[in-house]
Parts: sequence; structure tokens; C-alpha cells
Amino acid sequence: MSKHQLVIETRLQLIPELLIIIGFSVLFLLLLTSTNDFFGFYLILEGLSLTLYILAGMLHSSLLSIESSMKYFVLGGVSSGIFLFGISLLFGIVGSLNFLELQLFFNNCLDISELKIILCFIFFGFFFKLAAFPCH
Repeated sequence: MSKHQLVIETRLQLIPELLIIIGFSVLFLLLLTSTNDFFGFYLILEGLSLTLYILAGMLHSSLLSIESSMKYFVLGGVSSGIFLFGISLLFGIVGSLNFLELQLFFNNCLDISELKIILCFIFFGFFFKLAAFPCH
């Protein structure tokens, strides 16, 4: 049996696990759209991230796959810390994590300079986790 045939058979054996993990990713994406507070948003985002870490490291025989999964995990931890720091500062100012109460606060608040910094932490942590343009 050649090396290429072994790689093809290994990849074919991973298809059931791949479909299950993609299904959980889609489930977490659907749950992400239905959350109404930052606590649920963070938990669902972390569940989605875990499935994506697994997907990045699916090929156990490839060192690049394992390396990318570990780098993604470490950078995801850093971005989660930044995101949680911003959320905790926001909770300290507003007193709630509910999106509707945050909207009422933002509509009624005056110019709070700390709020701009807090939103930078939240958006930077979220975009870093998504690997969006300025943070990838």
C-alpha cells in the first residue's frame, strides 16, 4: 500500500467525525443568533471556537494541522481574555449584560470616554476570535 493510498483511507475514515463536528458548528452558529446577553454570547462563541479548533487539527498525521490547531487555540485564549475583560468593564459601568438594557443605557448615556475604550476591547477580542481583517 502506497503512502497516498494510506492518506486517502485515513481521510475517508474521518468523514463521519467531520460531519458531526460541522453539525455542532452550525448548531452553535444558530444559537449565537438567538442569544440576548453577553454571557450566553460568550459561552456559545467558545463552543463554536472549540469545534473550529478540532476541525483545524483533524488530520492527525499532518504536523501542520496539529501546529495550526495549537496556534489557533492559544490565540483564541488570548482573544477570549481580551473579550472578557471588555465585557467585565462594561458590566462594571452598566450593571447588566442584557442587550436590551445595554441599548437603553447607550441611548440615554452622555459621552463617557471610558465606554469607547471598553467597546474597543470587546470588538477587538471578538474580531480577533473571528480572524477578521485588522486582527488576523
